[in-house]
Amino acid sequence: MEEGLGLKFWGTRGSMAAPFSSHMVYGGNTSSVSVQWPEGMAVFDGGTGILALGQHLEEAAARGQWDQTRKLHIFVSHVHLDHIMGLPLFPPLFWKAADMEFFGPGEGENSFRQRLGKVIGPPCWPISLEQVSAKIQWHDTRDGDVWNLPGEVKVRVMGSRHPDGTVIYRLDQKGSSVVYGLDCEPGEESGRMWEKYRRFAGNCGLLIFDAPYDEKEYCHFKGFGHGFWQQGLDMAVQCGAKKLCISHHDWKRTDEQLGEMEREAAKEAENRGVSLAFAREGMELTV
Repeated sequence: MEEGLGLKFWGTRGSMAAPFSSHMVYGGNTSSVSVQWPEGMAVFDGGTGILALGQHLEEAAARGQWDQTRKLHIFVSHVHLDHIMGLPLFPPLFWKAADMEFFGPGEGENSFRQRLGKVIGPPCWPISLEQVSAKIQWHDTRDGDVWNLPGEVKVRVMGSRHPDGTVIYRLDQKGSSVVYGLDCEPGEESGRMWEKYRRFAGNCGLLIFDAPYDEKEYCHFKGFGHGFWQQGLDMAVQCGAKKLCISHHDWKRTDEQLGEMEREAAKEAENRGVSLAFAREGMELTV
């Protein structure tokens, strides 16, 4: 494995999966990103894209290239359907040898496990979280938390601005860092949320920024809990991110439309000295 963090986008859409022929270049599955290093793997969000990751791990295990007992760390930003709808059929949940830790926003009687269980289990789904085969540890995440993972990895948590309680994550390992900032509306540059985000993402190797809109469209969706790509570019410049990746694409936007938007964004990013790409399903990066 190449030195650094190995990252792969398994799902890039927001709000709803888009299994249409006009959406296959950038991908039709909802959000899921894996980050791997020699001692472990973290997965951010469990949208429909996580099913492809699960299939990949299952095939690798059959070839003897993945140990099913190796712990998986799943970090969920929130329990809106597009970020969890792949979890009920995620293959490792049904491995008897699997060892998993789940992290997500919650507290006390409104724990993350309880919130997730309202969707994964009857009457919404026939199999409850108590019925899966994998061994699971559950953790509630709150603003300011820091979690230590094997291999000198730290995952930090920041409370986000999005309906129903959301967090974003930052993973650091030996000088490499990824900020997973989906479903966050950073607001005005003079605001407290913007400054909090800027500090949280400071000097990161990769900023994954939530931007289903452009600046002209944003006025129609203000308060929905999302950003626009021009904000992502401003944030990358201000926080000193080495690379910016725009994701959580509007489920209705076609590959042609996204291509046009990406070309405009990339031109502006080049003028400002930022390395920018729009996330595509299957895209792999080393950070």
